[in-house]
Amino acid sequence: MRRTLGLAAAAVGLTLLAVSRLSAQDWSPPSSNMPQMPAASALAGGWRGELASWFGGLGDLSAVRAMGEGGGPRPRMVRFTGGARPIAQWTDRNGDGKADMIEIYRNGGLAFQVIDADYDGAANVMRVYDARGELAREQRL
Repeated sequence: MRRTLGLAAAAVGLTLLAVSRLSAQDWSPPSSNMPQMPAASALAGGWRGELASWFGGLGDLSAVRAMGEGGGPRPRMVRFTGGARPIAQWTDRNGDGKADMIEIYRNGGLAFQVIDADYDGAANVMRVYDARGELAREQRL
């Protein structure tokens, strides 16, 4: 009886892991063009309408907060959070005002990275991470 319950629990655990992997891999960027970093003045709420396509399927946008780091009219890094959990992080690594790396989080863990590796304004690489945070797939865009 114990062995049967143990096997059933293991099967349920594997099923939940498979479902969480599938749900963690169902997002895709709305475009291969990397978005402009939001203006520092827009982080209090104006960014939602213009940049909402990058947040499709990530939850209720009304609860999302944004905080930028790095000076100037456009921050070099913006963290988007829902409550205490990260939802996305945009980074402008070369200071041109466009995001060069976008990281998307699910349940607090990294789920996707979209990277403009050659800084031409278009995404080159997309990485997909599994529920354990391990790289599941990398594809060239």
